[in-house]
Amino acid sequence: MPSPANRATWPGCRPAPRVDHTAFAGARAIAAWWVVFSHSADWLFSVLPELSWLAPLAHTGLAVDVFFVLSGYTIARAYLDRRWTWPAYGRYLRNRVARLYPAHVAVLSAFVLLCVGGAIVGVATDDGAFPPIGLLAELTLTRAWFGDALWWNPPAWSLSAQFLAFILFPVIAFAFRGRMRGPVPVIALAIGLVCATTIAAAVAPSAMNGMAPPAVRVLCCFTLGFCVAEWTAALPATRRAAWVAAGGAVGLVMAAIALEPGAPRAWAAITFAGIIVGGLAVASPRSTAVLRSRPARFLGQLSFSTYLVHVFVLILLAKAITPSAVDGMPLLLRAPIIPVWCGTILTASWLLHTLVEVPWHRRLAAPRTSRATQADGSATGA
Repeated sequence: MPSPANRATWPGCRPAPRVDHTAFAGARAIAAWWVVFSHSADWLFSVLPELSWLAPLAHTGLAVDVFFVLSGYTIARAYLDRRWTWPAYGRYLRNRVARLYPAHVAVLSAFVLLCVGGAIVGVATDDGAFPPIGLLAELTLTRAWFGDALWWNPPAWSLSAQFLAFILFPVIAFAFRGRMRGPVPVIALAIGLVCATTIAAAVAPSAMNGMAPPAVRVLCCFTLGFCVAEWTAALPATRRAAWVAAGGAVGLVMAAIALEPGAPRAWAAITFAGIIVGGLAVASPRSTAVLRSRPARFLGQLSFSTYLVHVFVLILLAKAITPSAVDGMPLLLRAPIIPVWCGTILTASWLLHTLVEVPWHRRLAAPRTSRATQADGSATGA
């Protein structure tokens, strides 16, 4: 069966040439560091109040939808046309676990040590932040399946919802196969997914950020990634697509500034995330040179580790550099806090990526077959 990278999606369309998706690494990097900034905002503004004018951008609820749509897109490009058997499903899940689990467990272990060490020296922790049942939910990647509690490592909620999407992927792929012939059903499904997550945010908003419940939100974005993959499979690379992606990025930033938590923001997040991924999917390499640059690709490779480890680093920074410790200092003496903040998170990300994420993925992943295509299934991994 032809691969989705080279086939036409509906009759009358010529197969599009293979597109360079290196720009996705830069997009992951930007989205990951937007999440980092959002989680760092309270502490940063307390020690550097001069940055408080950036407060309207401190909304994580919109950046992560780009990860979810992109994850659905990359998985669909690699696996949508696969003929599933139980052994193939086992290899697929093994690869997904190998991508997510090592770095997740490593950061979770650091939080356990932090919790135990704090208890030994008498440092109090937030009530309900480290419950034993939460540790079990984290280890089984089921935290977000039935709720939206922010236990242990808060950003890791997306991994459990993502893992649910991976488990259900063959079912979604079977529903897609043979039914998305032509642009009309693809567009209709995309509109339905946007409506579903918007209605869910209005009826049962998540306590975390006012978006749709985590499982609904991720499944809708993940499936929208399928729609984007189907829609763009027959399109040629073009410079104008980069402007489409840029327009989606501007829309996402404006939504973060102007929209309150709830259904409008949920609508904006999934809609503009789809536009960004779709635009980058068929953007010509020259038009996305910045996102494909070496620094962007480096940060993109570290993005999954950055996403997982940054809250742990922030806890340590907030204990080491308190508002009372820098109160009264001139800006010139407080300005180095910014490179310290960036440098410590970047260093921790590189260590996690180099010592855990990459080597353990190689050890745990299923052997590659002649047909296998390596796909990125993590929330932000490269």
